[in-house]
Amino acid sequence: MLRDYFAECSLLQDGKLNFDYLGIEPVEYTIETVPTEPIFKCYVDGSTIRQYPFVFASRESFGADVWGNIDTADFYERLSTWVETQSNLRNLPQFEDDFRQSLSLEVTSSGYVFQEDTDNARYQIQLVLKYYQDRRYK
Repeated sequence: MLRDYFAECSLLQDGKLNFDYLGIEPVEYTIETVPTEPIFKCYVDGSTIRQYPFVFASRESFGADVWGNIDTADFYERLSTWVETQSNLRNLPQFEDDFRQSLSLEVTSSGYVFQEDTDNARYQIQLVLKYYQDRRYK
C-alpha cells in the first residue's frame, strides 16, 4: 500500500522503489518499518486508531560536490511538501479492505544523512501513517 502510494510521487527519479531493502548504488529508494506500539487510541467497542511509523530512505551520490548534496536536501524538502499537500487534499494511502481507513500521513523529521560512505550516502525522512481500524478487522 505505501509502496504503491509513493510510486505515484513525481519527485522520484527512475530509481528502484523497494520495501525494507536499500541497495548500495544510487539512486534507490526504500520504505522501512519502524518498531513502535501500534495502538494510538482504543475505543470502548474495540476499534482503534493505529499508527504506522516508517522511514522513507534513499541511496544518493554524496561527497565533496556541494551542489549535489544540496540537490538531495532539496529533494527531501520537496518530498515533505508533497506528503503534506497530499494529506491536506485527503489523498492518503488506501487499504484493500473495508475495515481500515487512513486518517493522516505526517512527516515527523526533516530529511537527513543517516549513513555516509566516500561516494554515496543513505538519506532518510521519518513519517507516520495514522489509521482507523474497525473492531471487526481480522
